[in-house]
Amino acid sequence: MRAGPFPELLRLPVTVNGIELGRTVEALVDGEGRLIGFELACRDGSRRFLPAGAAEIGTSEIRVASALVFLDERELGWYRERAAATR
Repeated sequence: MRAGPFPELLRLPVTVNGIELGRTVEALVDGEGRLIGFELACRDGSRRFLPAGAAEIGTSEIRVASALVFLDERELGWYRERAAATR
């Protein structure tokens, strides 16, 4: 995926085997505008980071093989400091 605000990817449900675990709230891009991942608002109230490479991005949902691919808020902070967020 290339540069852009990725509005079509925001607010999509993130699912494992059809079960919604959260929704995307921001797309994080590198300095060249390439998508590196998403900030998620999870159903448990937490914010997590989902690397784009660990996701299967569809038109109506983003699928992951396991919730273990989500990084916690500390790692999310690391990516937010080094990437640009789009909303």
